[in-house]
Amino acid sequence: MKKIFSIVLFVIIGTSLFAQSDANATKLIKAVSHKYNNFKTMVMDVTLTIENRESKSKEERKGKVMVKGNKFNVNLDNQVIICDSKNTWVYLKDANEVQINDFDPKDEWPTPDKVLKIAEKDFTCYMGEKITEAGKTLQNIELVPLNKNANYSKIKLFINTADNSIVRGIMYDKNAMLYTYTINNFKGNGDVADTNFTFDKSKYPGVEVIDLRE
Repeated sequence: MKKIFSIVLFVIIGTSLFAQSDANATKLIKAVSHKYNNFKTMVMDVTLTIENRESKSKEERKGKVMVKGNKFNVNLDNQVIICDSKNTWVYLKDANEVQINDFDPKDEWPTPDKVLKIAEKDFTCYMGEKITEAGKTLQNIELVPLNKNANYSKIKLFINTADNSIVRGIMYDKNAMLYTYTINNFKGNGDVADTNFTFDKSKYPGVEVIDLRE
């Protein structure tokens, strides 16, 4: 489940880069940061593509992501992942089962709230290629984690140069997996109720609750 958490959108980025990062990448990242840090809430439709580079298999999932501060709700085809900043709920739709865990802000895999606020001090940033897609000019920026023990080797962001919005993010897992999130629709500063960030078992008759909190 952590890998689903890990890349749920590459949107808001921090401010302090290491000196070895590319100056142009730094400038663009800060522009993106300025844009998204003004949003108190974010709602977006996303497409997640999971690709195994060894077996050449690929699967696609569609869903919606809501973020409010450090709370998030990720609703995909087969599961719902909810965090209220203290607890996480992972609801498996096919099994009608929910697992509850303590939220660990020190978890190595960046959860949506972390990814949406990626700390540049944790990465070396490089300016990648520029491509044209659906009439839009997209600039690729590569983020390489300074932590050599991270379970992923790099993150690629594709940024629309016209408005500094994130179009797509790709995480390169060290186990030959690629996780790609594409943002299809985005709305910032809309009304997002706090009830979206807790699991209400009354809405899931017969749900099996597995509480793994300490």
